[in-house]
Amino acid sequence: MRRNLGRTRTAVAGVLVASAGLAALSAPTALADDRLAGIPFWADSATTVQVAAADAKTERRTKRRIPAPTVRTGPSPYRGNVRLSHPRGIPYYPEVKRWANLVIAVLREHDLPRRNVNGVLAQIQQESSGNPRSVNRWDSNWHAGIPSKGLLQVIAPTYQAYAKKGYRSLKYQTVPYTNIWAAINYVKDVYGPGKFKSWNRGYNQGY
Repeated sequence: MRRNLGRTRTAVAGVLVASAGLAALSAPTALADDRLAGIPFWADSATTVQVAAADAKTERRTKRRIPAPTVRTGPSPYRGNVRLSHPRGIPYYPEVKRWANLVIAVLREHDLPRRNVNGVLAQIQQESSGNPRSVNRWDSNWHAGIPSKGLLQVIAPTYQAYAKKGYRSLKYQTVPYTNIWAAINYVKDVYGPGKFKSWNRGYNQGY
């Protein structure tokens, strides 16, 4: 009896293992890169590789059109391949749209998808209307002596805490490149990816 019971347990365990294996094979594969998240779960490995290769090619083209930014990078005509469209369906101000290339370049430095450009531009439109010298002179930060400044309205302590290495001096606080860089770094650290998704949906509250 004990011997037969052992065989039964072994058989049941084998069935469970086989079932788990079939479930693993039939389940959608989790893709590490969210740029590939649009691939159907039933796509074969060749399709996945083809999509990845196409995406990498697009990324290389974007890098050629939108080079790495510097503190001297200014506004420029848009050269990216993401359709610029305000999440709320309203037009971007020309003063805002001119920063799209820079936003994409900074997103790239933070390993964030370039599709987030629309959410970030919408936030810029709300915060500064695209004016890099914008200073908020009415809220509590102003009265505390640390007004929010720049395209994404960053206060001095936040800027210095999240600025790119080598650019923590407040002389860079309103420089478009370093202002956007610090703001995105802050949002990544404090709120996580969900904040960018929120911006992409048009929820551009203060942050």
